[in-house]
Amino acid sequence: MTIQKHFTASTYIVHEDKVLLHLHKKYNKMLPLGGHIEANELPEEACIREAQEESGLIIKLYNADLDGHLNDSFKASHEKLLLKPMHMILCEVSPEHYHIDLNYYATTDSYHLNPLEGESNLLYWYTKEELSKVQNAPPDVIIMATEALELLGKR
Repeated sequence: MTIQKHFTASTYIVHEDKVLLHLHKKYNKMLPLGGHIEANELPEEACIREAQEESGLIIKLYNADLDGHLNDSFKASHEKLLLKPMHMILCEVSPEHYHIDLNYYATTDSYHLNPLEGESNLLYWYTKEELSKVQNAPPDVIIMATEALELLGKR
């Protein structure tokens, strides 16, 4: 038996007082937007690409390490400070298949959704109060969606 582990990136997208989740076509669960990190793609690039494909939204990723001193030090070098994920989760898809999921938080300027053809159109914006009533969502998804709202939401 060969075990496969793939890197994925997921993003909890917040606008004003709501967070976006979608009904995943394959897993039939309410999840954040995301997918596999492609070859030669940075995790934050995957988040931006997946958000655009799955929702049509332009997002701004949250940088927990937003410290101008450290960021400024990289400007003079050939290095780049990558955005640190908020959480990293090992997800068992099957006994032979795992996802190493890098979870990010982001904001957007619109509720208007326009997923690409072939993507799920079952996308929903939830307030903090509505999250407790979401069906088919793993408990960790609700906790992280709530955390994203508390951190980035406008009340």
